[in-house]
Amino acid sequence: MTRTSIRGSAVVTVLTFLLWCGVAPASAHVLLEQAVPLGDGSVELTITFDHSCDASPTVELSVEVPEGAEIVGGTGPDGWTATPGGSRVVFTGPGIGDGASPRFTVVARLTGSVGQTLLFPTRQTCADGDGYDWADSSESEERPAPRLIATEAVLADVVSPAAAPAPAALPDEGASATQLAIMFTVLAGAAYVVSRALLAGGRAGSR
Repeated sequence: MTRTSIRGSAVVTVLTFLLWCGVAPASAHVLLEQAVPLGDGSVELTITFDHSCDASPTVELSVEVPEGAEIVGGTGPDGWTATPGGSRVVFTGPGIGDGASPRFTVVARLTGSVGQTLLFPTRQTCADGDGYDWADSSESEERPAPRLIATEAVLADVVSPAAAPAPAALPDEGASATQLAIMFTVLAGAAYVVSRALLAGGRAGSR
């Protein structure tokens, strides 16, 4: 089975997994609603919200992608424009009030490891200049960032765990044996030379 077909067959599984992990609309949050692999290594992320800044409508949404991600493009609701730049996509358009639940799509190629939590910090700006930074790393905090639990289906590049360092080299027993053999040979040769010298000296003294 090719990687493309694996991605395609994994779409339903990915969406179910995201909903199980709590990636679904809720009150007073900006959320990553779904992630759909497109079969070419990219994934379409849908981001939504259902509130503004009290009585002031939302006029801008800035979504930042995780480090290592490559932005392919984005699409906003009717009348909105998407401007990719660096590590973020900025959506701007006519004001959106409470309860509208607009959809913003970000197409990106993501890099990470399976099971990793990928965060998408988002700035929601309203017409009166007020706004919210949805950037907290924990879901239990006041303004959690939209997030995605990475699966192989949504990752363009799966990062493998760092390879374990090679074990320290142990002494080479064969080399040690060779060294011992050389040492014994040298000692034997020296002993032979000394014995010959002593024998020659003894003969000279007996004359």
